[in-house]
Amino acid sequence: MSRNLHRARFAFVGVCLMLTAAPAAGQEDAQSATLRVRLPAAARLVIDGKETKQTGEARRFYSPPLEAGKSYHYTLEWTYEKDGKRLKGKKVVHVHAGDNKSVDLRNEDVKEESKPPVRKDGEPDKKKDETKQPVRKPDVDFFRTPPEAVDKMLELAAVKKDDVVYDPGCGDGGIVVAAAKKYGCKAVGIDINPQRVKEAKAKAKANGVEDLVTIKEDDLFKVDLAPASVVTLYLLPDLNVKLLPQLEKLKKGARIVSYEFAIKGVTPKQMVSVETQDGRKHKIYLWETPLKKE
Repeated sequence: MSRNLHRARFAFVGVCLMLTAAPAAGQEDAQSATLRVRLPAAARLVIDGKETKQTGEARRFYSPPLEAGKSYHYTLEWTYEKDGKRLKGKKVVHVHAGDNKSVDLRNEDVKEESKPPVRKDGEPDKKKDETKQPVRKPDVDFFRTPPEAVDKMLELAAVKKDDVVYDPGCGDGGIVVAAAKKYGCKAVGIDINPQRVKEAKAKAKANGVEDLVTIKEDDLFKVDLAPASVVTLYLLPDLNVKLLPQLEKLKKGARIVSYEFAIKGVTPKQMVSVETQDGRKHKIYLWETPLKKE
């Protein structure tokens, strides 16, 4: 699912984005790190090779849960234009579990980027980008759910052939395709990003389940989830909470499973850990409707 490694634990203005490539926790006391970044308002920011979606001078990012006692690092690269010049900077930031770190990139050393090649007629050599753009910025960046976690999520939800699995923020469709292929059930993926929708449809076709899988290009907060008997989530904590009004409309006995993040204020029926191929452990939460508020 699309799951902009961006893990919110505090209320604030703006969209959160997950930091990329951070190891998940192997201990129960693992904590996310918060990274507050200040940079020129129009700057484009890339973290560990992944372009972020936030804009403005002040931006906030959250890592996945980090194991206590270890040090992790992120490579920040930013570009912006000033006085007709395109400037670029790069900085490596080290964080630990539970850190609340501020980084001001406005006064960091930057270099002028080389100009793009020029055609003979004097026009810059630009490739036409015909990729359809989302109607609005996605709520999170896309991070693929590890296959071990996908299997455990579907197992914990006790998916059966007569279930209908919904994945709001489906990314490339990994979860819905797995559900249809393994259990023979119908599955619906929703994503606002046309590129992710295209990838998800292609994956369903490549796996021979396009007759069971429906991929919708839509805003996950505007989609009716009522037909679902199972909902899978890989979103940020604040987005899980924002989705609550839709989840509360699910029919009695519907199951909700979330990779990595709980739903604040709602008591899970069960929480299990799954170990992924890299040897790290991740949490998976299960709820059943009607939801029990804390």
